Amino acid sequence: MFDITSLIREKIFRLPKIQSKTIAWEELSEKQTTKLGYFLLYCMFGAILMSAQWTLSIINKIPTRPTQVPTCVGNLISVMQSWDNYYYSDSKNSYSYDEYNSCELISEVPKYNFTNSFNSLDLVGKQINIYGDKIRDLENEKTQAKYNKSNAQNDYNTALVEKIAGEENKAYNTNDSRNTIKDSRTNIVEIDNKITAIKVSIELLRSTNIVAKEALQKELDTAEIAYKNAYLMYRFIVAILSLIFSVIVFSILYRLYVQQKLKNSPHTIIFSIATFAYGLVFLEVVGLFLWDIIPHKIFALLLSLLSVFTPLLYIVQFLWPILIIVVFGYLVFRIQKRLYSPENILKRFISDKKCPNCGNGVDFTKPYCPLCSHEIQLDCPHCHALTLKWMPYCSSCGNKLSK
Repeated sequence: MFDITSLIREKIFRLPKIQSKTIAWEELSEKQTTKLGYFLLYCMFGAILMSAQWTLSIINKIPTRPTQVPTCVGNLISVMQSWDNYYYSDSKNSYSYDEYNSCELISEVPKYNFTNSFNSLDLVGKQINIYGDKIRDLENEKTQAKYNKSNAQNDYNTALVEKIAGEENKAYNTNDSRNTIKDSRTNIVEIDNKITAIKVSIELLRSTNIVAKEALQKELDTAEIAYKNAYLMYRFIVAILSLIFSVIVFSILYRLYVQQKLKNSPHTIIFSIATFAYGLVFLEVVGLFLWDIIPHKIFALLLSLLSVFTPLLYIVQFLWPILIIVVFGYLVFRIQKRLYSPENILKRFISDKKCPNCGNGVDFTKPYCPLCSHEIQLDCPHCHALTLKWMPYCSSCGNKLSK
């Protein structure tokens, strides 16, 4: 790289060249690039992850995805259930029945057919829903009647106070208020009787169709078990295909990375980023597969235990990112330590016949590098023959060299 400071120092002031303080055998060509190069590498990393996700989404479509059990069947069964104590204005509407246009009653994977059993109760469920609408209207009328009764009672009390006080210009009439209270009470009783009659009709519909409801419930339970098994098999096939894809691509990229690494090529950093990206894809595939096969009750149990100890949950939430950084950082450190160890770097320099100090091509039969004067050979303490300085054993006698 061009250094203006070194040029001024050496050419103008005639000062000696400053020796580099980098450690011998450090491969800068494999680790350094320009800022634009790093930006492009980041873009490549993101593009690889996005393309991998796109490929995984295509793999998800290869096997036939099981058809989920239609929710309208469960809703119909809920409508047909009977409770000893129920109240329509509860947050969960006991009589609610939604008719879904997308209610698929027939499926091949898993195989089920709710057509006959569903249609036999469909009209009953809709009739119960009509009754529920009537109860809703009556409940609204009852609320209004109670409101009128309460206002009339307040007016009546005010009229009594005026009468006791002997006021001549009375704002309220006791007779009118008394009649309103009486009419409201009668109206409330009539509404309650109507609601009771409708509830009796609902229970009659439920009781006369209990056998059909139980048959539909049995079909639903069987279909849900079949769906869970089919979905587990579907996720297993997707996981196997995803693993095959990610392992093949990762192996190819890793092989190319090792080849470039052995050549001391500046392209090494490119393949290292690509290999790391597909390593993450591989971990994602494995994690999703484990998530599918491990019962979720275990995770729910762990969360419930953590929720009991709220401070512990907070500690886990704060330490989780740190744990991720430590785990992945340690893996990267181990890989870098192995690949960039002095022994492996030295082997590549020797195989390329380059000086480990300056990287210049040298003749290893000579004792010094002609460019940087770095010592290449030394006398063996056992046979006193010249041998390479950095090797663990003498090339002439085979004895171990002292470090």
